[in-house]
Amino acid sequence: MTRARWLLVGATCGALGLTIALVLVVSRRSPVTGPLAPEETEDPGLEAWCAPGLVPIAGGGCFATPARATASTTLLVYVHGRYSPKTLDDELARQARVAKLGTAKGFGVLAMRGVQGECTQQELADTWCWPSNPRNADDGPAFVKRFTPAIAAARARLGPGPNVLLGFSNGAYFATLVATRALGRFEAIAIAHGGPVPPTHAAGAKPPLLLLTADDDPSDGEMRQLDEELTRAKWPHELVSREGGHALPDVDVSFALAFFDRALRERLPLSPPLQAPRARRTADAGDADASATSIAIEPPTIETPYDEDGGT
Repeated sequence: MTRARWLLVGATCGALGLTIALVLVVSRRSPVTGPLAPEETEDPGLEAWCAPGLVPIAGGGCFATPARATASTTLLVYVHGRYSPKTLDDELARQARVAKLGTAKGFGVLAMRGVQGECTQQELADTWCWPSNPRNADDGPAFVKRFTPAIAAARARLGPGPNVLLGFSNGAYFATLVATRALGRFEAIAIAHGGPVPPTHAAGAKPPLLLLTADDDPSDGEMRQLDEELTRAKWPHELVSREGGHALPDVDVSFALAFFDRALRERLPLSPPLQAPRARRTADAGDADASATSIAIEPPTIETPYDEDGGT
């Protein structure tokens, strides 16, 4: 072999060796840490919708990190009641309360947003809503599918663990749909101030359910109806009621968090129950003072849902 050819071979081998060395160095500096988080859904309004304490997360949700890490952190997915641009501040306050209470108890919190135009009433065209009645129930699977990237992104931060669902008002009807139609895998579901979306029967597994209602809430009759239907279906669930009207105060969120914590470890019915039995308190129609109450064990019958699209 000529001297020129020896020099050419030597140069080629040297270049190859340098390339291999660079690859090894890069691979050592960049270890594989698992699958990449989903690409963030384009949503120019998402950042403005995340309340203080939550940050936008890939997949289109608002995420809050728990105050303390555990080996198996529960992720609480929160679905709001219907709201419009005029009532955004009210929803941000609810979202912030859910996140603050949840993270203080060691939950990761993921708030998801409905879609404008999903409410079937024309006057609610600018309102963010969830599927909530037989007219739009078929949209449910597509809405739950939208959760998947955000839940995956939240889980990438938290690690493996159970997922639970809290739905309020319009979101509570949607949570009922998720439970009865088996639209997503949640280890427990809390339905706060909503009602049934017929028919009430299980299309799959029966996750433990918590029903949260209030004596003066227009949806109370529907929540009692849902309680009866779940009882007939032998569906494990708990009912908690309080005085007051349609809202999601701290006490409701605290009940939901306590339920999730226990339902993941205990079989229903819980013993002791979340709440001791209490009589339903209703305003006395003949009393000029609206604060005066009479005891009524049976809730009043509501002939039709208080709102076609569920909630306020």
